Amino acid sequence: MKKIVFFVLSAVMLGFTACSSCGGNNVQPALVIESETDSLYMINDSTIGDLQTFVFEGLMPTDDGFEGSTLLTVQTVDLNEDGSYTVHTNYVDGSGKQNATYDSGETIVLIGMPNDSTAVIYELVSYGNTPKTRLKMNSDSSFVKLNSQMQPASKDPKHILTHKKQ
Repeated sequence: MKKIVFFVLSAVMLGFTACSSCGGNNVQPALVIESETDSLYMINDSTIGDLQTFVFEGLMPTDDGFEGSTLLTVQTVDLNEDGSYTVHTNYVDGSGKQNATYDSGETIVLIGMPNDSTAVIYELVSYGNTPKTRLKMNSDSSFVKLNSQMQPASKDPKHILTHKKQ
């Protein structure tokens, strides 16, 4: 249908150009307007299929039992697909000493956990020899760190990593 409409429109325009150049009567061609329902709209999103970077920040309990200011960067095609990550955590230990940790590795996205078959779990698998970290994604795309029993590592509601809009 679109090819026929395009062909007819092209032929009319070509005929109009030929008539106007020969000095004949200036007859205006009838325009064929296609209805919106016949149109096919395509989304031209150049980022589809490209590596995306998602940044999360907030407070998270450290493995040492302290509270750390954490910046999690996830690189993946889609937030619900496997990818890679980096984590920077800054915290002050019990003696007042400033500490900073850095970790990177692969993200594995898991669906389901005990008592919640639809939960989205991010498993951060370090390139080094550090233990795996598991984060549960909340409905607002924030993360809560889980312990080895798949329960929140902290009951403090401020211990979440929120999505930082870029």
